[in-house]
Amino acid sequence: MKNNSILIIAVITLAASCTPYPSPNLGSRNHWYSNYTEPAQEQKQYKKIPLGHPDPQGRSNMVVSPYRPYNIIDVSGYRSGDIVGDPSTAIVNPRTGRRDPNSAKYFRIP
Repeated sequence: MKNNSILIIAVITLAASCTPYPSPNLGSRNHWYSNYTEPAQEQKQYKKIPLGHPDPQGRSNMVVSPYRPYNIIDVSGYRSGDIVGDPSTAIVNPRTGRRDPNSAKYFRIP
């Protein structure tokens, strides 16, 4: 009986020490409980996305791509600041002969 109670206490102690949350340390700037926030990796990479240009003819929901051949792209259904892809910049898959939409270059709507 004594061995069982020692075993139970050891398991409880081990489980309590293996919590997924760190203990608070107010002096650390990279700690969960501090008020320091670092931008997510996705947000860092989106800062370098170029901005499209409004349509020179003044049509709504049309944007000129910042990439060659500077096609006019219909962006209806999207808002200003959203990130969209230019399908004309997609690489053609040699096996299927179709453009791969995952390889298109992206830009931000003005």
